[in-house]
Parts: sequence; C-alpha cells; structure tokens
Amino acid sequence: MKKLSLRSLVPNLITFISLTLGLSAIKFAFENKWQIAVALVVFSSFLDNLDGKLARFLKTNSNFGVELDSLADFISFGVAPAIIVYLWSKSIFFDTNWAIVIFYAICSSSRLAKFNVLSHENKTDSISLKFFSGISTPAAAGLSLLPLMIYFRFEINISEYEYFLKFYLFLPSILMISNIPTYSLKGLKIDKKLIPLVIALFASFTYLLLTDIWLAMTCLIITYFLSIPFAVYESKVSLKV
Repeated sequence: MKKLSLRSLVPNLITFISLTLGLSAIKFAFENKWQIAVALVVFSSFLDNLDGKLARFLKTNSNFGVELDSLADFISFGVAPAIIVYLWSKSIFFDTNWAIVIFYAICSSSRLAKFNVLSHENKTDSISLKFFSGISTPAAAGLSLLPLMIYFRFEINISEYEYFLKFYLFLPSILMISNIPTYSLKGLKIDKKLIPLVIALFASFTYLLLTDIWLAMTCLIITYFLSIPFAVYESKVSLKV
C-alpha cells in the first residue's frame, strides 16, 4: 500500500474538518440551536468544494481521498440535513415522518456510491465534466435546508405549511438519484470577456454572505435550482453535436 505523504494529508484534513462540522450540526440540532446547525452544514459545503480542488492543485489525488470525501459527505449532507429538518419540523408540528429521513439517507448513499463508481472510471469527455447526473449531495443539503434559511431571514409563519414541510425532503431525495443533468463546476469554462462580471458577482455574493448569510444562501440555492432547466437544454444540445 502506498504511503500517504505529508502533503496529501492537507486535503484530507479539510475533509475531516468538514466531517466534524456535519457531526456538530447534528449535535446543535438536538439542542434546538437551528441557526448554528444550518450554518455548520453551509460551512461544511464550502470545505467540501475546497478539498478536491486542493488535492488536484497539490497533485495528491488518491482513491483514499475519494472514499474519505464520500464518507464525510454522507454524514454532512446525507444525514445531518435530514435530521435537522426532522427535529425542526417536530419542534413546530410535534408530529413528523421519520421514514422520510431514512429515505433521504438511502438516496444520498446511493448517489455517493454511484459517484464513486463513476470517479474510478475517469471519464474525461466534455459532457461528463460539465454536467452531473442528478443533483450533488451538497446541493441536496442546500435544498433541504432552504425552508429553514427562509424562516431565519424572513420569519414567515411556518405553521401554514405543515403538510408541505412534512414531505418536503422527498424533493431533494428524488433529485439526487435522478438522471436530470445539472451543472458541475469541474467543467466550468468562463469566457475572458465575462471575467470582470464574474469577479463583481463573486465580490457581491461574498459581501452579502458576510453581512446577511441567510439571504445570500437563499439567493444562491434558488439560483442554482433555476439553472437546472438550462442545464437540461444545454446537455441535450451537446448530445446532438
């Protein structure tokens, strides 16, 4: 077995921190500290996006890192969001469905297993790099926690949406195991003419994230899911070419 170098431990350390944040989110959910719990999942998603890029930059990609990342993702995005939504809903409505949490976890684990199999196949065609099949587990976590973020920011009367929230987790669960094309950042190419605009948008989002995190995350998640129809159309066009 190939020994792990000190340099290769850096991305893995970030993955362990992401895992720690996911587990801590569950702890704070049991303590009814909802904003802290959701914030930890959000920060975990940012770290999840960082560890893989750092591993490629340091040229320390490994099967160990892929498997470790999936295990951390399962806790942070496949278990923590479902438990947070379940406990939060239960604190409001006193009655909710544990079976949906199990269904979400099953879909998440299936999604991650499928991703691991595909990652070992090393597909490098433009379509595989540009599009995911279904939504990723961090995206599913964001969609799952969106009602809480909207509640934190706008303080709407959640009791009016009891039946919707009780079955809401079915939506991200189904999207994870679907074959719907969604955009992947791995194959993202930015036209040089658009770089100033992208920098301005990134700076604006960063400012909003630091000043109003729940509004920033709500806008980001809604924008991502509004992009899905465009991804479906573009993938169909790419297949015809």
